[in-house]
Amino acid sequence: MVPAAGELRWAMGHARPQLSFETFDLNLASYLRCCDFTITDIRRENGKSAFVFEDTAELRRAVLTYANDGPVPVRSFCNTLRDLKGIIR
Repeated sequence: MVPAAGELRWAMGHARPQLSFETFDLNLASYLRCCDFTITDIRRENGKSAFVFEDTAELRRAVLTYANDGPVPVRSFCNTLRDLKGIIR
């Protein structure tokens, strides 16, 4: 299953523009957290939560790895998924 498309946005209030990657896909957000990417913001939009990450080439590679069934430690993934669900409820 291909992840929901991320959205690029400019982060406001920075000296120089910074691109961000947003996803509403809870599984993708959990996978990226397990790969040590930091969630920079969580936004609510129409009752859904968007997870925001700094957009980098490394993050884009991780998204492709996720889409191609890349490995991740199962316990870490499940714990992170549970934690993120708790944050957005």
